[in-house]
Amino acid sequence: MLSQMSYLKMSGIVPGFGQSSGVGWREMAEHPEAEKMFADPLYGKQHRRVFGLVARSRRYRQIKANFYKEWFDEKREIQFAAVTFFLGETSIFVSFRGTDETLVGWKEDFNMGYMKEIPSQRSALAYLKGVARYTGGRMILGGHSKGGNLAIYAAACAAPQVQRRIRRVYSFDGPGFQKGFYERPGFIRIEERFCKIVPEQSLVGMILANYKKYRVVESYGSGMVQHDLMQWKIREGRFVYRRELQGRSTRKSAILNAWVNSLTKRQITEFVEILYELLRSTQASTVAELVKRPFRILYLVLRSFGRMDKKRRQSFLQIIGKLFAAAGAYLRGIHRPGFRSKTKDH
Repeated sequence: MLSQMSYLKMSGIVPGFGQSSGVGWREMAEHPEAEKMFADPLYGKQHRRVFGLVARSRRYRQIKANFYKEWFDEKREIQFAAVTFFLGETSIFVSFRGTDETLVGWKEDFNMGYMKEIPSQRSALAYLKGVARYTGGRMILGGHSKGGNLAIYAAACAAPQVQRRIRRVYSFDGPGFQKGFYERPGFIRIEERFCKIVPEQSLVGMILANYKKYRVVESYGSGMVQHDLMQWKIREGRFVYRRELQGRSTRKSAILNAWVNSLTKRQITEFVEILYELLRSTQASTVAELVKRPFRILYLVLRSFGRMDKKRRQSFLQIIGKLFAAAGAYLRGIHRPGFRSKTKDH
């Protein structure tokens, strides 16, 4: 729940580092600019509803929020936000925001495919250092989607004295990392305190090299809708778990990861840059704008693609072709004699 709350736009409402002792839900709700917390064009109504539930709940109503930090820079391609929730006198929850509605946020996600470190990961580590400097006691780190990736990164790269204060690290359907990350000494030191939870048809959480230990939660929705935390099933205050992912999730993530692994770093970079260029050519700056007028957006993208340099067009199509090749290779493997899938649909 607290990972979901980091999506609220709290700038000017929740104080930053060293400004005050934090604010409660009531103070946030009564702030003159409270409405801007729910300004997300896609999920604003849901955020308002969740805020109301949290503020009224016996479990969460005494919590205070502090150290809000938000950084958005289109040129540097960074979308980052984090907030710290004080659970009591000696325990805090450091919540990292996932990808928001901006195209820059999605572009930064794609950059994970070829960058060893994205700007938000550096910001997450710097943020954790700041929290550790201003607080004492035990810390829990967590985040949804990219926020889960940032929580793991910050915990794994923190100094040993900070790591000793970390009680738990949660990644809720967060993407993985490039090869080798899970062998780093910093991750090994906090490995036993790391918990990854994904929905039964997870795709985002299965992207890139992934930690093999994770728990699977049942969901009310299907497909990409399951990425929404509010779709995860809860019974008597706890997630409803199942033994394994559904087969369709395994197939999709296997194809996607095989495709990414078949590309060179240059090809991944080129694909991401061209795709982002095509989307930006529509003058849209948020995902909501793309969803609102899909046919118009498709027309503008195809028009821009037709005007693109022939060599770049061919390169982009070649990379797309590798995706279909990866899908074909995977399906041929499934149907070869003697093949038996290890994952079953339930």
